[in-house]
Amino acid sequence: MTLALTAVPALVAVGALVVAAVNDVIRYEIPDTLSIIILLAAAVFGILTPGFVWWSHGAAPVVMFAFGLLAFSRSWLGGGDVKLMTALAAWTGLAELPLMFCATSIAGGALTLLFAVRRRLAGRGTAAVTHVPYAVAIALGALWWVWATAGGPLAAR
Repeated sequence: MTLALTAVPALVAVGALVVAAVNDVIRYEIPDTLSIIILLAAAVFGILTPGFVWWSHGAAPVVMFAFGLLAFSRSWLGGGDVKLMTALAAWTGLAELPLMFCATSIAGGALTLLFAVRRRLAGRGTAAVTHVPYAVAIALGALWWVWATAGGPLAAR
């Protein structure tokens, strides 16, 4: 298939990711439909892409969801964050999952630090932060992953 055709599901996924980040900032909530759209867009991309490594792109969300269950049970991530990261893992495959996960973690740490400094400067007691719109960090990590891999899944096309 042509690059233009495979770019459509990628653009749909990026759009859903941006909407998820904005929604998380406004409501501290990520609608499940956005994660489903991202996951379905990855499947459509796979169908349109000859040589797509289905086992890897299918296993990556399983690995991410397993970590997500642990993170959710420890209150490190919210349920919407876990679902969003799981859906994005279908885009990375197993080989690229650690890179996107690390980028998301770094962005999450920076975002949390920013919220803590803002809270402290606003004079709201301690710098302890309990709620961070983590979809912003997830989006930044995913977009950095696309940049770092020179186009992510579109790079090989």
